Amino acid sequence: MPIFGVDVASYQGEPDWRKVHGAGIRFAFSKVTESTNYTNPTWSHNRAGMLALGDFLPGAYHFLHGGNGAAQARYFLSKAGDVGRVAVALDVEASGANAATARDWVAEFKERTGGHPVIGYYPRWFWEQTGRPDLSFFDSVWQSHYVTGGGSPSSLYGKVPAAWWATFGGEPISVLQYSSSATVPGITGRCDVNAYRGTLDQLKALALGDDLSAKDVWEYEIDTGDGEKWRAESILGHLEKAQDETNAMLREALERLGGLDARLTALEAKD
Repeated sequence: MPIFGVDVASYQGEPDWRKVHGAGIRFAFSKVTESTNYTNPTWSHNRAGMLALGDFLPGAYHFLHGGNGAAQARYFLSKAGDVGRVAVALDVEASGANAATARDWVAEFKERTGGHPVIGYYPRWFWEQTGRPDLSFFDSVWQSHYVTGGGSPSSLYGKVPAAWWATFGGEPISVLQYSSSATVPGITGRCDVNAYRGTLDQLKALALGDDLSAKDVWEYEIDTGDGEKWRAESILGHLEKAQDETNAMLREALERLGGLDARLTALEAKD
């Protein structure tokens, strides 16, 4: 079972973050800015409420418009505050935005933050509409594909097919927004709900740049839709296996050396 998160904007008012956390939500993204002239009036409330929680990953996102991506990144940073403990995402889906503008935003943001990771919210439908661009300038992709109906995050996730996690744009999908009609205690009305197929520590490593990268932590089965399935595995598993094999070889070599040393001692004694 994955861990669940939400994303909110001013439409959700001021969530009660303790209730949200108590309902099992372990990460959240709040809108901060849009273009270079809008700041979410609930961001300060959301930032403080999320940062006050333990066992939780706070997140912030910018809604990208067409035009100067670098200027929008600077505007986001001027309103977001310190992002050292905050996951950052860039929402790219309309308003004249495209991969080139997003790339400029990411480059400017990373230059000013010392390389803080950026998760790209870039839905598959928009990726296809904009010519299937390369998305490798993001640290990972946040995809959206909605199930029908409403309900709790866990009940809705039960409707998600594995194929929705299929990689596109050259980057693995780490976060899947799978409904805009979830009911979560502490949030007024329906809200967007997301899933991450890993642990909270792994998500923090991906989103905050600690130790592991997105490609280190994913491991899952993908249904290609034509009856075939293949399993994607993280490189860490293979490295751990290789390390175990190396250790076994070293132990065997040491044992052989120990036997050789005993034989040499016996020969010297005969002489």
